[in-house]
Amino acid sequence: MCTLSWLYHGNNHYEVYFNRDEQRSRLPALEPQSVVIDGVHCLMPIDPVGGGSWISTNEHGVTVCLLNFYQGETPSGALVSRGNIIKRLASSCSSQTVDDRLLVMDLTSFAPFTVVSFDTRRTANETVLWTWDGKQLNRSHAFAPIVSAAKHFDDARHYRRELFNELVTTVASQEVGRLFHLTYDINYPHLSPLMARNDARTVSFTSVVVSSTKQEMHYQSIDNHRNVDFRTSLSCLKNSIVEQGVFK
Repeated sequence: MCTLSWLYHGNNHYEVYFNRDEQRSRLPALEPQSVVIDGVHCLMPIDPVGGGSWISTNEHGVTVCLLNFYQGETPSGALVSRGNIIKRLASSCSSQTVDDRLLVMDLTSFAPFTVVSFDTRRTANETVLWTWDGKQLNRSHAFAPIVSAAKHFDDARHYRRELFNELVTTVASQEVGRLFHLTYDINYPHLSPLMARNDARTVSFTSVVVSSTKQEMHYQSIDNHRNVDFRTSLSCLKNSIVEQGVFK
């Protein structure tokens, strides 16, 4: 399971939040790195298994997120890690560029996925959800939150949407993302945004803040007891200091 949500604060300020859920046996990810792709400064955590990522943001204020789409049909033949799609899209100068790149990509070697991108040119009502179901690439309007799950999909999606909608109407907007993604329900641990099952759990919480004055990625690594065991923040500016990442 993974969970993506976002909020726009006017046309020039948005925030994106992403919980990554993985098998307990999977190697831990590399913390966000500052990389240059096609001459564009980008930030992204790295999955050491496939070498790709699930979220990126860049100096243009464009953020791209990818979730597995387990309800699709996996193509036959050798597959390429879906995380590499983020690397191909990360340098986009706008969400429109993300759309254009996806439309010309050969996706037949990728398992099903969904992609959502954000920038300060589009509004919340213009957020696009791209779904590759293993056969076709489909475009639709994106509604937060988006849930990816191989197990308990319908229940998890319903639970998290109800929780998100409740928070949107009851707490300050700047608190919604953090409260939602760090919610753990002891009665429904497998449905909670901060998820825990015997075989899998939430391993990290990433947030991105983009406005006219900042492009920042904040990353929290979550341990087996749902505590933050490591956190870091990076600014996606050309003059940012680049520090070598370590496994966390």
